[in-house]
Amino acid sequence: MKKAGYFFFSFLPLFASIALQFASIIPMMEFYLIRACFSNLLAGKKVGYSELMMQLVSSSESSTSILSLIFALSGILLFSFWYTRQFNGNLRELPEGIAKPGLILGLILLIPGLQMISAVLTSLSASFFPGWMDFYEKLMESAGLTQDPSLMLILYAVVFGPIAEELTFRGVVLSSARKAMPFWAANLFQAFLFGVFHLNLIQGIYAFMIGLFFGCVCSRGGSIYLSISLHILFNAWGTFMPTDSPLYTNPIYFLPFFLGSILFGIFGFYLFWKNTAKTAVNHSPDFSDIY
Repeated sequence: MKKAGYFFFSFLPLFASIALQFASIIPMMEFYLIRACFSNLLAGKKVGYSELMMQLVSSSESSTSILSLIFALSGILLFSFWYTRQFNGNLRELPEGIAKPGLILGLILLIPGLQMISAVLTSLSASFFPGWMDFYEKLMESAGLTQDPSLMLILYAVVFGPIAEELTFRGVVLSSARKAMPFWAANLFQAFLFGVFHLNLIQGIYAFMIGLFFGCVCSRGGSIYLSISLHILFNAWGTFMPTDSPLYTNPIYFLPFFLGSILFGIFGFYLFWKNTAKTAVNHSPDFSDIY
C-alpha cells in the first residue's frame, strides 16, 4: 500500500511543474491583455478577437525568455527544497571522486552521441508526424532558438532550466518512484514523465530517450550534480550548434560526423561507467537491482 502511494505521488512533481509554468505565464499575459485593450481604446480602434490575440502574442514574445527564467528559478527553489527535505538529497557538497578527469571527460564525450540520438529520433518522428514537426519548429522559433539566442534565453536554456528539470525528474520523481519499483522501472517512469512535460510529441520522444541516460548517470554516479552537468552540456550544444550547419545538412560531412559522434558517445559512456565503479559499489543497497 505504501509503495502504491509513492507511485501515485510520483506524478505530483509533474503537475506542480506545469502549474508553475502557468503561474509564471498567466499574470504576464493578463498584463499584456489589459495593456492591449487600453491601447486600442485610447486610439479609438475597434479590433476583433483574432487581431487582439495577435497583438497579445506579438507583445509577449519579447518576454518569453524572462517568463522561462522566472519559471526555472521558481522550480529550483521548490524542487531543491522538496528533494532535500523529503528524500535527503545531498546538494550541500559534491560527492567524492566527482572531479576525476576520466569522469569529466566521459560526460563531455557523451554529448555528441546523445545529440546524434536526439537528431535521429527527431528526423524519424518528423517523417511519421509531419504536423507535429511543424508545431515543434514554430515552438522553437517562438522561443528564439532558431536565431541568435539572447542572454536571458541562454541563462534559461543552458543553466537554470537544466538545473530545475534535473531536480524535478532525476531528483524528486526518480527518488519517489524508486520507493515503489525497481530502478529500471523507475527510470523508465521518470523519463516518460520528462517527455510528457515538454508537451509536444517531437520533443517528448527524444526527451524520453535522453531522460533515460540522465537517470542512469544520476543513479550510477550517486549524485544529481552529474546529471545536472550532463544536461547543461547537452543543452549548450543544442543552443550554440546551429542545425543548419554543413555538419548536419551536407551528406558528405554528416556521415563521418554521425559515426564519430556515436563512437565518442560510446567511449564517453565507458569512461563514465569505469570512473563511477566505486560510487556504484558504495550505493549498492539502492541500486543493486541494476548493477
